Amino acid sequence: MLGVSHATSGAALGLAVAGFAPRIADVQPTAGSILTFAGVCAGAALLPDLDHPSSEATRRFSVASWLASRVIRPLSALVYDLTKGRRDTGRGTHRGLTHTVVGAVLLGLAVNLASARWGTPVLLGTLFVCLALAIKGLDAIVPGPPSLMIAAGLTFAVHEYVPGGTAGTAGWLGTAVTLGMLVHSAGDAITESGAPLLWPLRIRQRSWYPVGTPRPLRFRTGGTVEAWVVAPALTVAVFLLVALVVPGVAPVLEQMRHQVQRLLAGA
Repeated sequence: MLGVSHATSGAALGLAVAGFAPRIADVQPTAGSILTFAGVCAGAALLPDLDHPSSEATRRFSVASWLASRVIRPLSALVYDLTKGRRDTGRGTHRGLTHTVVGAVLLGLAVNLASARWGTPVLLGTLFVCLALAIKGLDAIVPGPPSLMIAAGLTFAVHEYVPGGTAGTAGWLGTAVTLGMLVHSAGDAITESGAPLLWPLRIRQRSWYPVGTPRPLRFRTGGTVEAWVVAPALTVAVFLLVALVVPGVAPVLEQMRHQVQRLLAGA
């Protein structure tokens, strides 16, 4: 799927999980924790494509992302060779380890442990990287934004000025990373190629079986369905969820609505 679809689907899922899940445990989430979780989930939805040398995730941070890609691609290929089934025929360098449930969970656990141990530096670093990826993923809507500068500003703003800041996500922010990566792979699963989500389970003598929807229901990456149906629907969902779950947003919108009504009545 296109970066814009990955980023917006990650943001929508992050908003829904961070906004509603704590309430099940009778905990009122802060605006900071919801926005931090959603921002990380949005950016993490581009992380799986670090195994592709031309992807937005690989090109975003220049040397850093290039090096990460050069580690992930051969590692994924090695794991592929060691675990492939009799009917697996690929190389494992793209849509490999980073597109699996196991890979997503392991990276999420690492971020959870690191954020619980070192706190703020890990939270801010994770949010900054993921926001920069998410912003870059929106190039289809706003071409060429200075994503690193915007991400740095947003990270600082959330931490310093949004009620609750980033602190409330320590120890569980990695869950947003896992969910973002999984929503990416689930999105790939409904395109033409599928994704090896269930590795290392053997399906039809393949450990890297490309899980996907029935062939007639799949669509082409970057095609008309994604550009004109999926991406707009996800964007609308993000705006609606922000209004519904982020504390303080609904009253502001209601006040704006009243102001517009007054202006229209006066005209």
